[in-house]
Amino acid sequence: MGSGASKKAGARPQTARRTSELGSVLSAAGITKVILIRHANAQPRDLEAAAVEVGMVCKPGTPFANSWTVGDLVRPLTPKGEEQAKAAATAYLDSMAVRAIVCSEATRAISTGEIMTHGRFAKGAPGYLTLHTLHPSRSGTPDCAKMFDQLGYGTLNTYFADTSVPGCEGRGREIFRGYVAKVTGELHGLLAAGLGAGLGAGDTVAVFGHAVFLNAVAVAVAEAMSIDKAEELVAAMELGEAQGILCDSAASTIELKI
Repeated sequence: MGSGASKKAGARPQTARRTSELGSVLSAAGITKVILIRHANAQPRDLEAAAVEVGMVCKPGTPFANSWTVGDLVRPLTPKGEEQAKAAATAYLDSMAVRAIVCSEATRAISTGEIMTHGRFAKGAPGYLTLHTLHPSRSGTPDCAKMFDQLGYGTLNTYFADTSVPGCEGRGREIFRGYVAKVTGELHGLLAAGLGAGLGAGDTVAVFGHAVFLNAVAVAVAEAMSIDKAEELVAAMELGEAQGILCDSAASTIELKI
């Protein structure tokens, strides 16, 4: 696995260092595959739950709250979502040697991970890791959240090209590259601590999160693996429910798994 930073012209030294560090921790742990999986179908936002959560959503650095952040964390999977997760496990994840999973703190992401790994990585179990910033309301990137609130689901290319969101016009790539840099450092810290002794064998980490933001995480991972054209390839992909983006350093490929 390549552990060096992507050789991109004009890369900021701190960003390049974070990319190199994430690549190094993956390589040292023998992780050659990281698959980024969008949660399965979930129930709509519950208004009572939203009222309970309204005091917790906004944290320092996340001042932008709206209808999708408030109450969004506690939405459970629907029966359709549970079936989607089971089908996705059969379709692609069962064939991978998963050593650990990383989840946002949203109920639907946690449940998708538990179903797709057949309960091996239930919340609190060895190999279960939480990355709060996988969820838009915890990302600490209010401009990303603002764009998502107005543009909804789509490819990163859609966000890069957008000129309609007030205050973000023509800055989509810059805004989401900021999130890529942020999550690269956070993933490095989480995996450096969480992939130690005591876990089973396996060359794969599965990450369960949310559309668009998860695509940006895939860019971070693929660049840390020194996969060519990482941003170009990932930016054209749109994740459906229970679908994944597989970054494979051994094959130097990025693939949409459905």
